[in-house]
Amino acid sequence: MAAINKAGRQRMLSQRIIKAYCQVGLGVEPRQSRIQIQNAVELFDSQLRQLQSGISDSKARQALSRLARQWRPVRSIATGPVNRAGAKKLMKHGDALLASAHQVTDLLDGAHGKQVGQLVNLAGRQRMLSQRLAKAYMLKLWGFDNPAMREEIEAAGREFADALTILRAAPENTPALNQELDAVALQWEWFRHALMLEGAYSYRLIVAEASESILQSMELITRMYEDLPAQ
Repeated sequence: MAAINKAGRQRMLSQRIIKAYCQVGLGVEPRQSRIQIQNAVELFDSQLRQLQSGISDSKARQALSRLARQWRPVRSIATGPVNRAGAKKLMKHGDALLASAHQVTDLLDGAHGKQVGQLVNLAGRQRMLSQRLAKAYMLKLWGFDNPAMREEIEAAGREFADALTILRAAPENTPALNQELDAVALQWEWFRHALMLEGAYSYRLIVAEASESILQSMELITRMYEDLPAQ
């Protein structure tokens, strides 16, 4: 299940990098956002190497090779100058990177064939959605506002809410997991309302901080599912 968690985390990083890039461009905690980019790039590189050396399934390896190819342009843009032209390129390449990372995760989940593995996958996807929502919000404020971007926010919000309902009802949950998931439900209400706010700098900061809070909580929850006995 560790491989499922790592592959799932790559999905999150594909969105986190673009979110942090936009925050630099918008002047939202630019120093901390640059550190987020650097750390995310280093973690993606490290996990990619670990997955490449640890996966033997042929279909998963093919998908992983595609992921590695799509990572190169994202890495190059993310570590270069921050501007709207770069953000536009990241939008294009980031979606393809996310799709490939998701395919790798699903293939590993299918090969594992255990209910707990599915919970690791689903909880890990929540990490990605927290960053995808903040990413779309920041892109919208940086001049990429259009019906498709607004629909992305609405769709990602629906996915997050639906998955949270499933996770909270999972019979495998321990009391500790239920406590953490209840906390995320409260954080989600705050985040959901923050995404509706636009204009003032403080609103951008609220969205950035709320996305970080949910990401940290879902990272913990994913590890907790990973540590459950295989079923």
